[in-house]
Amino acid sequence: MIDTVARMALENPDGLALEDGENQWTYEELDGLVEEGASQLLKLGVRPGINVLLVSEVNVTAVVMVHSVFRTGSTLVPVNPRSGLQEGLLDKSTPQIVLVSKQLERTLNSFLKNYEDRSELLIGSESLGIWASEDLNRNGSDRMDRSVNFPAAILLTSGTEGRPKMVPIMHEALEHSADAIKSRLSLSSQDRWYASLSVGHIGGLALVHRVAWIGSTLLVRATFSVERLIEVVESQSASHISVVPTMLRQLLQGRGDKQSPTTLKALVVGGASIDASLLNRALGLGYPIVLTYGMTETCSQVTTTPVGLVKQKPGTVGAPIDGLEIKIGEDREIWVRGPTVLDDSTDEEGWFATGDLGEIDEVGHLWINGRRRDIIITGGVNVDPVKVANEIRSLPGVLDAAVVGLLDEVWGETVGALVVPESQKSTGASAILEVLEDRLSTSQLPRKLDFVTEIPTNQHGKIDRHAVRSILCRDS
Repeated sequence: MIDTVARMALENPDGLALEDGENQWTYEELDGLVEEGASQLLKLGVRPGINVLLVSEVNVTAVVMVHSVFRTGSTLVPVNPRSGLQEGLLDKSTPQIVLVSKQLERTLNSFLKNYEDRSELLIGSESLGIWASEDLNRNGSDRMDRSVNFPAAILLTSGTEGRPKMVPIMHEALEHSADAIKSRLSLSSQDRWYASLSVGHIGGLALVHRVAWIGSTLLVRATFSVERLIEVVESQSASHISVVPTMLRQLLQGRGDKQSPTTLKALVVGGASIDASLLNRALGLGYPIVLTYGMTETCSQVTTTPVGLVKQKPGTVGAPIDGLEIKIGEDREIWVRGPTVLDDSTDEEGWFATGDLGEIDEVGHLWINGRRRDIIITGGVNVDPVKVANEIRSLPGVLDAAVVGLLDEVWGETVGALVVPESQKSTGASAILEVLEDRLSTSQLPRKLDFVTEIPTNQHGKIDRHAVRSILCRDS
């Protein structure tokens, strides 16, 4: 384990580490804040083997505490405050310390009754509360063995396959990922990254670590909103921003036909597949798109496509980052192997089955074709929901679409589509189906089509397929 903040404080003490729009902190100053935070945690009995739950938006205090927990050797359990404490999280992670934004404490009352308020120890922060379990010191003596390789963090997956699961994130994986992405994207200490993703998401946690690893500047703006994202782009204060496709779509809707500012070097898109129409619109407006493919089990990015390659070959997610390998199985499933892949999830040769479908072209670039479990089987015919959704999105008067399989007694499944129109008068179901009849096979045509103002997504910005099915089936 390498203490990224301490290392950077020695190498570049005057380098700008953190900025919140009003104040700035150098790496030397950030190191002092982290040391103070770590000392306060250690006084409570925090040490290797102890899990520390963090429920907060990405603000200065949260960033400091992420690094403070890492410094103590304990394990961070970050939670996206928008998702709350999801089912099974506490049973599996058993946190002995809870760090929670003061404004969120009331929502955790039933959980915090089993903890003692020790907020008086958290000097210098009125925004974060600290709570400790009564048995922290009594039951922690068997967790002092520093020879055990405890994880840096435990994260909850997005739950696209059903129930979310807990995934340990190792320090070595974060370090390898940061170094490989630095090389792939030619990152430097001059870069300014906007912290747009929750640290409860692997993309957000890896970003906080990566910025310190490289010695770049992290911009935080408290609670995320589309308006703040647009403000950061318009003010030209960030050179790099990470988003999921939903956030990119909202950014383009909010800025209209405005060209991307020249100060923006990379708009990194990951977390879910991006449709061709959205990508082409962003490229047409000059946005420097970087496409990535990865997941929690691989500590974020597996493949990364630099800006130039995205322009040359729109849609590919590129080649694997240094140290990682990919292959395509007989059923078109993508397999990954390498030092950032969770050991417990691999076969005997170290390969991890991602559940995603794809293909590798003649020069080794990966193309994503959807999720294996999302494939709709109707009357014995396999239907790719991504292909159908992309066809719908390409129609005039359509902003977005989601396609899922709906249970059917006769066909097993039928195709259902949820559509976001530009306006109530822009298009109708019959008009959409009429055009699709010339583009899709009979099996691919939606048997049920409904309209909404926005596609439901989960806390990670991915399509919530359970919610989509519920909407489509509500009148059945």
